[in-house]
Amino acid sequence: MKHRVFIENTQQEKAPFRGYKTAVRRAVSKVLEEEGFEGKAEVSVTLVSAEEIRELNKAWRGVDRPTDVLSFPLEEEALFCERVTCLGDVIVCPAVIAAQSAEFGTTYRQEFCLMVIHSVLHLLGWDHAEENEKKEMFEKQEKILRSLDEGAVKTEE
Repeated sequence: MKHRVFIENTQQEKAPFRGYKTAVRRAVSKVLEEEGFEGKAEVSVTLVSAEEIRELNKAWRGVDRPTDVLSFPLEEEALFCERVTCLGDVIVCPAVIAAQSAEFGTTYRQEFCLMVIHSVLHLLGWDHAEENEKKEMFEKQEKILRSLDEGAVKTEE
């Protein structure tokens, strides 16, 4: 595979679902493919507890509550290392994603994959601060999720 995806589970819970590492790698690769990414990429994905993501959310975004996923793109000058484009880090909170899937009426696996897709799009520069950006980004992540056969989900914030 031409992309390297490093996955670490630092939370107390075991794997969020059977085959989650394969699902994460497929989701990352599919985003890069859909975005026409050339070359080799490196992405780090870490699963954390609700408390840990709350602390990160507070420190980096000034929001003192748990969130589903955080994206930490690398600075432009640090992008290239050994002919691999190091895109950045994705921090995922399975506990928040589980609650969201129940709220949105999706499967846990769908919501989990959607959040990985969402975060990788952020690593590539996508944003949803403006309504037109949000519409385009959410349509794109829905399309990518469908192409992975993880099912369609409601992608509202």
